[in-house]
Amino acid sequence: MAPGYRTFPEICRAAGFEQPLRTHTGGGMTGSARYKWEQENGIFEFAGKPQPKLLAAIATGAWDAMMWGPYYADRPEYFACWIDFCLKYNPKMEFFLSDAWPQLGQLSPVPSSEDELSAETFARLGREKHASTETLIAALDRKYPGKVHIMPTSDAMVRAVQAFYQGKLPGIAGINRWLGGKTYSLWRDQLGHLGPGFERLEGYVFYATVYRRSPVLIKGDIPFKPEAEKKLGVLDPPNREVDRLFRRIAWEAVINNPLSDVTDRDRDGIGD
Repeated sequence: MAPGYRTFPEICRAAGFEQPLRTHTGGGMTGSARYKWEQENGIFEFAGKPQPKLLAAIATGAWDAMMWGPYYADRPEYFACWIDFCLKYNPKMEFFLSDAWPQLGQLSPVPSSEDELSAETFARLGREKHASTETLIAALDRKYPGKVHIMPTSDAMVRAVQAFYQGKLPGIAGINRWLGGKTYSLWRDQLGHLGPGFERLEGYVFYATVYRRSPVLIKGDIPFKPEAEKKLGVLDPPNREVDRLFRRIAWEAVINNPLSDVTDRDRDGIGD
């Protein structure tokens, strides 16, 4: 989620939306919906030490949406507590959950080189991700119909893999840096953290789902902040061709995933 959180506000501004963004983030388990609920409320391991960054804002302000990142073994209850609290103060709020992306850990054994991977491999991993997400969202839909939507980063990354194998991602040299050693890869490591430039793709997915508009409609280039890594310094951004492809991929991923609840039957780039 972190890559998308960074680029999402910049994309919104470029589209003409200047929205407040209140975040309480963490890495891995510490960023999960369950962990943040316990941390904000000061319960269990946080007993007596509440950090109500979001709860205070929700209870005292007008908010339209809440976004979450997923974590292993998420349960509907981990999100229901947040939803109940939000709807108490902002009954019209809607909720958006990222479905993350395919990971090498889904494969057994884990591949030792990129030669063992293919577009079909990632398509299959994407279908597995979708199935698990579908089970979770079905439970939430029964309790909160029409309120919870999936931001399909996984589908977008599967489409990006297909584009890579078709030679449509100039400047992207590999699938996973952990396997192939190439800096400009779709993923950085075994866990599946996104490679340089793909924070744009995730941000476009977030924008397309939340605002129900195609990023393709945004005019011109977006002044994204340069991305840097400690060992490598400032990294080259995707070129304009790749950026525009990311915008198209994001919209196609969103409108073709029924869990996003976004459709575009007349193909005008605006959700029906």
